[in-house]
Amino acid sequence: MERASTLRLAGVAVLSGVAIDVVAPFLIYPRLVEPQPHLVYVLIDLLLLIGMLGARALTARATGPLGLAGFVLAILGVLLVRTSPAEVFGQASYMIASAVWSIGMAVWAVDLLRARLLRLAAGLWIAALVVGLIGLMLKDHGPVAHMAKMTFLLGFAAVGVQLFKTRGDPA
Repeated sequence: MERASTLRLAGVAVLSGVAIDVVAPFLIYPRLVEPQPHLVYVLIDLLLLIGMLGARALTARATGPLGLAGFVLAILGVLLVRTSPAEVFGQASYMIASAVWSIGMAVWAVDLLRARLLRLAAGLWIAALVVGLIGLMLKDHGPVAHMAKMTFLLGFAAVGVQLFKTRGDPA
């Protein structure tokens, strides 16, 4: 398969993951019983992960060690989120895992901004981390946390659009 086609498919995957994550609380989760929602969470994270892999493939040549470190940290965060029900880090496992994911994305984003690539997504991922930290300081697990999540997802949507528009060789 041509590289541009693969990146476009990654764009479709990540946009699908964002769409499912946005509509699931209203249309999907109310119709499911435990443990079925966890299967939806796995699907969402898999689709976002495919988008991350596509974004890395698109930008790997232009980003440096900082971008790679952020990307690897973000992948670790995804894996920790998926294993958080095991409470490896106690009751705060999900919060720690999602923080690792967000910090990894923000570190990667700094290098993306340096390379002048995926700037909208990078800015949104950094903003999501800042909003999340504000929510943590305010001990807000409601509106501010939701705003951080939506900002994070908007970053993925921006990547999805960019990947879908890919033509020819990546940067």
